[in-house]
Amino acid sequence: MKRRVFKTDVSALPFFRDIKKYNPNFIKYDLLSSFSVALLTIPQSIAYSMLAGLPPIAGLFSAIFGCIFVGFFGSSKYLIPGPTTAMAILIQTSISDVIYNYFPTIQGAERDVLYLNILLHIVLIIGIVQIIFGFFNMGKVLHFVSRSVILGYFAGVIIAIFVNQLYPLFGISDSLNSNPTILKFFDVILRIKEINIYSLMLGALATGFLIFFNRKFPKIPNSFLMIIIISLIVYFFNRYLLKEDFHIFSIKDIKIFTLEKIRFHLPSLNFKIVKLIFPSALAISLLGILEIFSASKSIEEESKNDINYNQEVFSFGLSNLFLSMISFAMPASGSISRTLFNYRLGAKSRISAILSGIFVAICIFFGWVFIKHIPLIALSAILIALLPTFLDYRQIKFCFTVTKGDALVFLLTLFSCLVFSLSVAFFIGITLSIIFYLRRAAVPHVVEYFFNKSGRLVLLSEKKRVYSKIRIIGIAGELFFASVDLFQKATQKVLKDSYVKVIILRLNNVYYMDASMCYAILKLYEHLKSSNRYFLISGVTPEIGKIFLRSGFLKKIGKENIFFTDETRPQLSTWRACLRAGELTV
Repeated sequence: MKRRVFKTDVSALPFFRDIKKYNPNFIKYDLLSSFSVALLTIPQSIAYSMLAGLPPIAGLFSAIFGCIFVGFFGSSKYLIPGPTTAMAILIQTSISDVIYNYFPTIQGAERDVLYLNILLHIVLIIGIVQIIFGFFNMGKVLHFVSRSVILGYFAGVIIAIFVNQLYPLFGISDSLNSNPTILKFFDVILRIKEINIYSLMLGALATGFLIFFNRKFPKIPNSFLMIIIISLIVYFFNRYLLKEDFHIFSIKDIKIFTLEKIRFHLPSLNFKIVKLIFPSALAISLLGILEIFSASKSIEEESKNDINYNQEVFSFGLSNLFLSMISFAMPASGSISRTLFNYRLGAKSRISAILSGIFVAICIFFGWVFIKHIPLIALSAILIALLPTFLDYRQIKFCFTVTKGDALVFLLTLFSCLVFSLSVAFFIGITLSIIFYLRRAAVPHVVEYFFNKSGRLVLLSEKKRVYSKIRIIGIAGELFFASVDLFQKATQKVLKDSYVKVIILRLNNVYYMDASMCYAILKLYEHLKSSNRYFLISGVTPEIGKIFLRSGFLKKIGKENIFFTDETRPQLSTWRACLRAGELTV
């Protein structure tokens, strides 16, 4: 027997293969697009860092090394990695939940160290899971996650982000760090009298600037431009108008962590922490893969650039494995907005992503003295302004108009995001999707046929009584363990008729059958044989034939009693089975 050898479609270093074909004339396009993307990336990455409860540099590390690693090891010409909204809020809620539930007494510097330790474990697990998924071509597994789940989950994430950003926008402190979104919303409502009008006014102005720039000047790094304007206004407010009674906070006012604590180290596993965070880390890993697919798919459709999805997942896994060696670095994921921005600016190759990461590093190294003065309300405005772009509202409309099941899965997933932690809600959504799929797939189409006077196989009406020694039962659909009960009930009625001598089971376009269903058919054959009756099967596909052969069922019932389908003449095998049944009843 020929031995099967596992093959992966992941390449070791596709960069060197592509660089041989690189046109030197492309460098000016890649330089321009990468610098513009870097200017957009810096404020977005800082905003996502704040959302994750991490220092500003955390998201910037993700953008720098994510772009470099994916640029070298990915397959896309245009994909821009870095921190994303969903990943940021999942990290924040996951770490806060662990600390709140298992380490409630830890405070101060000790809590900071624990926070970083949990983050490193999450990023490490994300990297390992994504490398495994990419190398072993397992990315297609996530295609079984219902679109309704993904849409419902992202809708829940959007609401969670919006509610979280109301705190800095209103100028009030977040006292419910790890509580569900619904409780935070009511907390904001109850504290409405504490809203600071100056913070709200400047936050609304920043959001308005972003919306205006997005519509009028879509090809400029609008977040960067908005931050310059709002920073100048805040500087003027703090220095000349609000110096004595109010201060608008900026990045430099955040006291958690310091740049001096940044260091590279080999990741070390604490299995107690792994046990606590593994479900959340797995959820973030899978969500990251879905984001990679979404970003890759969006640019593939627009640019007509063929993408190897497993190669992309593998490259992100490598970047996250490296990021786990850096103190408080966020994991990298696929950014749809920055990827499309890169393509529309005229990028020509993967060089643009690599240069973007390098430009971010240069800007941070030489420009941190200016970056630390960015107002927090400007970062909140970036997140709020980006929220409408995260969902495809046309797809949500389809969920509510196509089937009630899709609408229910969407709503239940969204509800789970509001009342549970987001990592738990992700698995709840997947579980709901599987339950609804099994519920539909477990109902095979069972009917009864007969040949009319013209020799055509037609459906038999349920109201019509049948007096025939030969009965034809048709079954179509996914034949697995959940279908057994319905199949047995459908055949039970026919078995009670003592006049029946032969049952023909017509497998109409059935290509898969599990052990439970195969055993149920075997029991039907044995029951008929014990009462001196006969059992024939028609419409057998080659796939089902192999299952019958491996199970020994083909040998037991006899080859002469099984009739394989002919796709050009789909009724022929049943006709031949009827001729065989006629011989047996003579």
